[in-house]
Amino acid sequence: MTLSPDSTTVLEVAHVSKNFGGVRAVSDVSLTVPRGQIVSLIGPNGAGKTTLFNTITGLFPATSGEIHFVSPLGRRARLTRRRPDRITRLGIARTFQNIRLFGNMTALENVMVGRHLRTSAGVVGAVLRDRATREEE
Repeated sequence: MTLSPDSTTVLEVAHVSKNFGGVRAVSDVSLTVPRGQIVSLIGPNGAGKTTLFNTITGLFPATSGEIHFVSPLGRRARLTRRRPDRITRLGIARTFQNIRLFGNMTALENVMVGRHLRTSAGVVGAVLRDRATREEE
């Protein structure tokens, strides 16, 4: 698979493998995710689905291969070897099968916990509660 800029593509995975010691959990996976489509990855337990997601989101570094994200503006970003927080800022994140909600918070408050990744108000704004911080919230 050759990676090429394409405005219809949002994610490109090319020849990605992931080894844990002597165990190869993902072997030479290539896929393209078209923009605006819902795509699923299916397979039996132990097939490497979660490991592939963890590799795309930067939780595990790929042993080999390349991963690229194409923003809505057409900018390509290499995800391979990028820190998970940097990948999240680009707009790629994952959820876990076993969610852990804060029982003492409302559904909205639970969602707001993750919203901080998209806000620009810092500690000073949160403490002073200036106009910009209030509007952003």
